[in-house]
Amino acid sequence: MFKNILFILLTGFVVMGTANLRAQQKDKLFMPGELQKAYQQGTRSFSGQPGSDYFQNKSDYTIKARFNPETGVLDGHETIVYHNNSPDSLQRIVMRVYMNIFQKGVARDFGLGPQDLHGGVEISNLTINGHKVGDSGNPRLMRDYGTIYVVALQQGIHPGDSARIALDWKVQLPQHVAIRMGQYGKGHNWFVAYWYPQISVYDDVYGWDTHPFTGSAEFYNDFNDYDVSLTLPGDYMVWATGRLQNPQKHYQSPILSRIEEARQSDQVVPVVKPADLRKDRVLKDRPQHTWHFEASDVPDFAFATSKNYIWDATSVEVDHQTGRRTFMSAVYDTLSDDFDRVAEIGRKTIRMLSDDIMGVPFAYPKLTAFNGSGGMEFPMMINDGDVPDFQGTVHLTAHEIGHNYFPFYVMTNESYYAFMDEGLVSFLPRMVEKQMIKDFNPFEDLIRGYASNAGTGKEVPLMVKSYMISDYEAYRLHAYQRPATAFYLLRDLVGPDHFHKALKAYIQRWARKHPTPYDFFYTFEDVLDRDLSWFWEPWFFDFGYPDLAVKGIENGAEGQVLTIKKKGNLPVPLYLKITFQDGTTRVVERSAEIWKDKQEHAVQLSGQKKVEKIELGRPTIPDAYPENNQLDL
Repeated sequence: MFKNILFILLTGFVVMGTANLRAQQKDKLFMPGELQKAYQQGTRSFSGQPGSDYFQNKSDYTIKARFNPETGVLDGHETIVYHNNSPDSLQRIVMRVYMNIFQKGVARDFGLGPQDLHGGVEISNLTINGHKVGDSGNPRLMRDYGTIYVVALQQGIHPGDSARIALDWKVQLPQHVAIRMGQYGKGHNWFVAYWYPQISVYDDVYGWDTHPFTGSAEFYNDFNDYDVSLTLPGDYMVWATGRLQNPQKHYQSPILSRIEEARQSDQVVPVVKPADLRKDRVLKDRPQHTWHFEASDVPDFAFATSKNYIWDATSVEVDHQTGRRTFMSAVYDTLSDDFDRVAEIGRKTIRMLSDDIMGVPFAYPKLTAFNGSGGMEFPMMINDGDVPDFQGTVHLTAHEIGHNYFPFYVMTNESYYAFMDEGLVSFLPRMVEKQMIKDFNPFEDLIRGYASNAGTGKEVPLMVKSYMISDYEAYRLHAYQRPATAFYLLRDLVGPDHFHKALKAYIQRWARKHPTPYDFFYTFEDVLDRDLSWFWEPWFFDFGYPDLAVKGIENGAEGQVLTIKKKGNLPVPLYLKITFQDGTTRVVERSAEIWKDKQEHAVQLSGQKKVEKIELGRPTIPDAYPENNQLDL
């Protein structure tokens, strides 16, 4: 008995000691006071896992809307049941009205042409728990930031309780300017997003998220349930987030058969062909159709519509234990040069993400790629334009599909930390390109793009909140290039197997939750049992740039000694090619960890051979000043 008690005590001391050590290690990284409070209150833990008191609120949306693709006018009624799972009594509700980005006079990061500006979304009959907002003694509108409404409540929403919000709204969607959504091609082909008023996030770190949408930094949502009915003219097809509940009500029998065939097939099935459109063999003949979709645990809802796009579909098994499949669709203009390959590219991308790159089965039952413009992501929906070659098509498709992991399965606040989704997704899906495109290294392009801008006045530390950066080039460097490079170098540092083991743990721990970058940092350290603060701090917290230089070569007691200097503060791997006068060469490779606690590294060159040339670096190692990377003797 005494031995058992002693063992328990010793084990407890070890666990407490480990926890204290981890907490001390975390002190090496700056942490804002709001986050420190979250760790103190137990909603987050230094192990990188959600704390024992972690909470997350959610909403149930029931939406009935009408959309006229000919005019771009959308109106509807929605009921939201908001569940307060927090320990706090909420004395206000914060609502997001994203489409007010087109309201005249609203703050924006960039200008918009006057043709699409309007007076704002028309909201009427707004009630909370049956009380009309604005009436005497009832809930009242405290603030209107254009895309943010703050409503003071007559009675608070207590922990464990819910509130019922109902409203009607009407909005004119942009017909000329497309910001991540809009009207495309010939005819009225629409990708529709940010179209319904929604409840903002109340989290354990900052409380209500009240930062307005100004155009650049993106979004932060809860994981909600949606029941959506969309009424459109009878000749328009609709694709959307979630499962269509009544396909047999809309499609003619041959189309239904092809859809079912594609759901079970690894081959691409042409669901809607040009001849089907010409001969009216797609939809049942009705003046209008009401499309009913349902989706659970998703952070947003988008839809697309067309009466003249064609449709390819296939599917892929994403969970080999259950046999669950994801239905992959490509919906596109017949004039497109590359979209006929997107369904197959998407199928292969989802398989690689599920099996290897993320190591976690794709979460959603479907994914639709719509032929719009640019590239933009939504749960189960992506809006992609045409690109000039196959490599570009693979890159764009894989990138936007990858966002269904980050942020739509693991959701960091994009307006604060855009690099936690754009950075990861600018790096990880490039592995799809590397596998699908022969004799092509997509990481060289990534590193070259970052190195050409590193150390310029447009580069700011990643932990600076993304919404503070309105300059377009600075934002791209902040959200995409530098973080993608950092994650690529992290994988090189810890090794591919360890990297993907820790990445998988991060996804599983924070699936359908709201992590911060610290949860990512701490998860990697916890899973790998390794202090990486020396890497996190320069790459994520500091100003700086990568720059290794050949300092020189000297004669030593045991031969020549070559010295490499770390002139920049961002640690990168060392790669050296040494050419001797007899024509032979030697390659020296070192991990970035050699710079953990020193600024210079010596390479011993034993033997009597004379050095002719020293070349430092390679295309997959960023260097802001490559002119100091070579020495001719």
